[in-house]
This record gives sequence, structure tokens and C-alpha cells, in this order.
Amino acid sequence: MGTYLKWMILIIILLFFITFGVKNSQSVSLNYYLDLEGIELPLYGLVFISILLGIAAGMMIGITDRLALKKKVRDLGKENRALQDEIARPKAPEESRFKEEDSIPA
Repeated sequence: MGTYLKWMILIIILLFFITFGVKNSQSVSLNYYLDLEGIELPLYGLVFISILLGIAAGMMIGITDRLALKKKVRDLGKENRALQDEIARPKAPEESRFKEEDSIPA
């Protein structure tokens, strides 16, 4: 059931993009700094390029966050193993509180 729902949502999104492109096919001139020649492209192309650039920027930020989290997980794993080794290591027998001289014979 989940697969069909994902496909239906994908089809609806694609239909939205197609109808958006058909309704906004007028040509616009994109001018940038330094008096470069204007680029002529359809309005929907400009919108789609903006969306794709935003997605790419978000993915780059996400990748850097993911790498930082992986490093933190690795460091915490090392610390965890060190603490588990410390717990598992047999301790030296503690000295008795009372020396044999102090004990009362029965």
C-alpha cells in the first residue's frame, strides 16, 4: 500500500510541474552583473533552475552536518569501548580494612 501511495504522490507532483510549465512558457530575459548579455529562457525554466539550486545548496549543508555527526559518533564509540574495557578489567584485590593484628581471636 505504501508503494502505491508514493507513486501517486510522485505522479501528482509531476503533473503539477508539467502544468506549471505549460501555463508559464513566456520568455524572460535574465540579466546579471557586469552588463553581461541577457539570457532568454522560459519562465518555468528559471523557476525550476532556482528550485534545483536550492535543493543542491540544502544537500551540501546536509552533507557537512552528516559528516560532523559521523565524526562525533565515531569519537563516542571509542570512548564507550574504552569505558567498557575499564569496567571489564579485573581490579586488584582491595586491602582488608582490618589488619590481621587488629582482629579479635575467637
